[in-house]
Amino acid sequence: MPSKVQLYAQMADRTAEQITGSYQKWTAFLTTAARLYKYPYNEQLMIFAQRPEATACAEYDLWNKQMRRYVRRGSEGIALVDTSSDQPKLRYVFDVSDCLLYTSPSPRDLSTSR
Repeated sequence: MPSKVQLYAQMADRTAEQITGSYQKWTAFLTTAARLYKYPYNEQLMIFAQRPEATACAEYDLWNKQMRRYVRRGSEGIALVDTSSDQPKLRYVFDVSDCLLYTSPSPRDLSTSR
């Protein structure tokens, strides 16, 4: 039985074959890739395979700590194969559509709560 990493790698291979098979699919991939230009090709391919409408992806901690957003409970991450170590593993990113902005109470809200 193949591992999750192998299944996602196969998904990327199938997606690569599909997008090169038709002009419309290639154009759709390029549209997604243009929005995710900081990711390498193989990760753009994985994001397109799982969520072609993704616009801005980042890891969970980046959304929470630096972008002042939080990932909604129940959101499914987009799996990417991380080959930076000896053993390939999965890491997950989330699209901005999976996030909500942290809201802090405004000074007016604080003054009316007394």
